Amino acid sequence: MSDLNMPEYKVSVDQLKPGVFIRLERVNWFNHPFLFSSFKIRSEEEIEVLRSLGVTEAICIPEKSDCLPGPAGAARGAAAKPATDKASEDLWRIKKERIERLRKKKARIAECEERYAASLKDLTRILQGLSRGNSQSVLEALAFVERLRDHFLSDAESTLHLMNVLPQSERVYSHALNVAVLSMMVGRDAGLDAQAMVDLGMGALFHDIGETRIEKRVLRKRGNLTKPERELIEKHPQYGQEMLGAIAEFPRGSLPAVLQHHERHDGSGYPAGLAGEDIALVARIVAIADVYDNHCNHPDPEESFTPYLALSYMFTQQKKLFDKDLLALFIRCLGVYPPGTVVQLSNGSIGMVMAVNPDNQLCPSLVLYDPQIPKKEALIIDLADEPDLKVEKSIRLKHLPQEIFDYLSPRTRITYFVEPDGNVR
Repeated sequence: MSDLNMPEYKVSVDQLKPGVFIRLERVNWFNHPFLFSSFKIRSEEEIEVLRSLGVTEAICIPEKSDCLPGPAGAARGAAAKPATDKASEDLWRIKKERIERLRKKKARIAECEERYAASLKDLTRILQGLSRGNSQSVLEALAFVERLRDHFLSDAESTLHLMNVLPQSERVYSHALNVAVLSMMVGRDAGLDAQAMVDLGMGALFHDIGETRIEKRVLRKRGNLTKPERELIEKHPQYGQEMLGAIAEFPRGSLPAVLQHHERHDGSGYPAGLAGEDIALVARIVAIADVYDNHCNHPDPEESFTPYLALSYMFTQQKKLFDKDLLALFIRCLGVYPPGTVVQLSNGSIGMVMAVNPDNQLCPSLVLYDPQIPKKEALIIDLADEPDLKVEKSIRLKHLPQEIFDYLSPRTRITYFVEPDGNVR
């Protein structure tokens, strides 16, 4: 094992041997066959591939190496050429396969974004119709929720994707859709039947509809609210129940989610101060999704948590407010590192989680920062395919250098949708 306290230093390629961790400099990522510009040497053939590229020096990173470079040895020369050529071909083949998978994955993400945008447009129209008491909007909403339900129930491998930032003016609609998607994800894994999923989805979509009766000036106020303002806002669950309850076609099983989504497991919520299982199951699920999305998408972006910190805060500081079993299920659904979390990998790379892996929560899909690769072609990797890589730590956005922040574009407003075809394998 190498000396972890040794600083990085330049070495000749002739000094390299398997187990040495290196970083390539002044070698364009597109011009070498290695998937990463920082990696551990695995074989003598890889050293010969470096020589064949004309690489004479690399940066040795002792703390990530299994051993230190040795004295300069002689190049293996022409006798090693067939093995070198084969090693190079194998590396290029793997890299090209990954690039093609990346292209397909990006195409799926683009389709996912289009679905979300279309859904948001539909939801905007439906919510406005319901606010006016339009019964036809209920039928449209039921069809909308059934489409979401079918996505979740038909695909046990559904993944959450990080989506585009939405304008502040659309927050009411994106928040409603986020809460519905997150709630139905939990409902699916909790084993709810089809009708219960519809009740849950409808309640989640319209949990805040009562806010349409409250002045926008009060809803958008920054800073501390006055007591009358707070009391007015705390009436929105009752307003919502009254509005939706007056529409005969609206499912009765959804109304508890609207009325009780601010009730808390310890009895500290409103409007009735209910506790424990006196709170309807649909409301207990929606409460968790609502709080999580508000943590991630605070009206003031400076107050927003990263997804990882939001889950950590809910689990460590707010656990008593929620049904503990449902909170645990929610965390399992989103993964240890939820979409939007920025992390550092064991090879020193910085990446942002874009999708969870339901089979292995420690191995999400990441988009990586690499200044040698244009942002629009940024590399996406599945950690499940990289046994030598693991997440070492999460990084708060304010600690990111500006160039990495701009490259990864961590969202100040996060939205989620389902990828029906599951993980890329």
